[in-house]
Amino acid sequence: MKLRPFAAACGTAFICLSVSPSVLAEESTQLEQVVVTADRKARTVDETLTPVTVITRKDIEKYQATDVADVLRRVPGISITNNGGAGKATSVFLRGTNSSHVLVLVDGVKIGSATLGNIAFADLSVDQIERIEVVRGPRSSLYGSEAIGGVIQIFTRKGGKGFQPEISLSVGSHNTQKANVNLAGGDKNTWYNLNAGTEKTDGINATSNQQELDNDGYRRESASLRAGHRFTNGTEIETSVLRTQGKNTFDGDDFSGNSNDFVQESISGKVKHAFGERVKVSAQVGQFLDETYNYFNGGNLNPFAGRQFDTRRETASLQADVATSVSSGLTIGFDKQKDKITSDNTYTVTSRKNNGVFAGYQHDFGRTDVEVSVRHDDNEQFGKHDTGAAAIGYDLSDTLRLKASYGEAFRAPTFNDLYWAGAGNPNLKPEKSKNAEIGLDGKWSNGTWAVSAFDNKVDNLIDWQDMGGGIWLPTNVNQARIKGLEINAKTQLAGWDVNTNLTLQKPENRSGANAGKNLTFRPERVINVDVDRAFGKVGIGIGVHGESERYTTAANTANAKLAGYSTLDLRADYRLAKDWTVGAKIGNVLDKDYQTNSGYNQDGIDGLVTLKYAPK
Repeated sequence: MKLRPFAAACGTAFICLSVSPSVLAEESTQLEQVVVTADRKARTVDETLTPVTVITRKDIEKYQATDVADVLRRVPGISITNNGGAGKATSVFLRGTNSSHVLVLVDGVKIGSATLGNIAFADLSVDQIERIEVVRGPRSSLYGSEAIGGVIQIFTRKGGKGFQPEISLSVGSHNTQKANVNLAGGDKNTWYNLNAGTEKTDGINATSNQQELDNDGYRRESASLRAGHRFTNGTEIETSVLRTQGKNTFDGDDFSGNSNDFVQESISGKVKHAFGERVKVSAQVGQFLDETYNYFNGGNLNPFAGRQFDTRRETASLQADVATSVSSGLTIGFDKQKDKITSDNTYTVTSRKNNGVFAGYQHDFGRTDVEVSVRHDDNEQFGKHDTGAAAIGYDLSDTLRLKASYGEAFRAPTFNDLYWAGAGNPNLKPEKSKNAEIGLDGKWSNGTWAVSAFDNKVDNLIDWQDMGGGIWLPTNVNQARIKGLEINAKTQLAGWDVNTNLTLQKPENRSGANAGKNLTFRPERVINVDVDRAFGKVGIGIGVHGESERYTTAANTANAKLAGYSTLDLRADYRLAKDWTVGAKIGNVLDKDYQTNSGYNQDGIDGLVTLKYAPK
């Protein structure tokens, strides 16, 4: 990484973190944010003992985010790889763990491919998102498989408070065109939100191999619905649907093809009822579809890599939250999951079930809070697995809190790991981890700050090894240890809203010939600085993102080293009239040439202009 941009960004972060409360602006009252992902029930950010970042609809619009990755890269502990621009494969690494070590939910429904084990973040539209909660640290003791690095939950937009229509049109670089319509409404007992949008772009040349010089386009149509009602007896019902479909083109080869059609669909239904003031019961059923059709030479179904991979995931849960006293609460529940795949690639097993039971307990002893949680999972393929977690928080003062925690987590092998034709290994064990953490949270008169240090040991990492003769076999061979430090702060300086965070981590391989080397694709340093201010009808903002070097092979050879980089984004919006707003964003203003994955290009300087109509 070039030192000047990174040093400047670090300096900005240090100033924001070390500024004295006496120079801050006048104290302002802020409503405490309520999160549901950290403990599987509604609690304020202050109450939970797990590091949580909340991204609101207001944040998404302020940053003029173009995709989910653009939103998530601002979160402490997250780094991202992208294979060549809009719509291309995007991996999210949370706290140095593998991209498959993060559990992702949409309105409570677990999403992702059961064959690959990844999440198609690039196919999710930010126009349909109300908020995102990112929980950092292991949560398998409440959620089961995948939650080694943490949990990301995406909530679709929710209506209420009368009829609120919204229309937006965007045009930008590479012939990018977007249109979105959002219809929201309701009252204190009923809410609904209907959203529909389309997006297409010519894209950029995805790869740098100079063999295919054409741009690789992307097209997506998306729609969502969320509606609910609260009856006079307090019972609440809610349903949500999120569907996205489209076509992606990329630079491929004789094996991978060069385009695919995709469909993602999440459906859920939920009911909640309170039995008196102390017991709340909720039940939810859901289904997630992940469908991919691969094409070769622009038209024919690809005969080499498999033409069709469809995942159907059905989930159901029952949960009770009990106020055992005025200062304690108990959560108990049951989860059921069934995964089924359909493919023209032969799998010896095409479905599996998992049942999980869990319990969590919280107690407030005044200045001291404690949390404990345990879970038991029983899976048809990988057997039984138990996980647990415990955390304690102590208020050193009214504005300073010390926290410490320990948590276990695991990840189940995917269908590809277990049953890929001629290469799967049905004897694989789940990957598992043990994480210890200590942190300090503080408040200023108009801001907050937090420091967290973590040490995560991961065993039984699944690695596809070359057995010779063109045969690759997945085995439980790798071990890793990830140590890290997260520093983040929000405040206001001279009328400017400042949000900054710094992640320092050592994601280290601890086994085999590559012991002591860094895990692939993970930088050791990541920094974000966002500065925004409103001047009457005008709002302006600046975003800085920087990452240190990373390696693309486990051996960490010199030719597999990608240079660090830093980018600068500018944004502005102007209220043309009461109901009309225009926004403009320029990304990578300094036109930095960089890669997050070897051989895949990233966009240079680019722009997007958005016109929005939203009657007040």
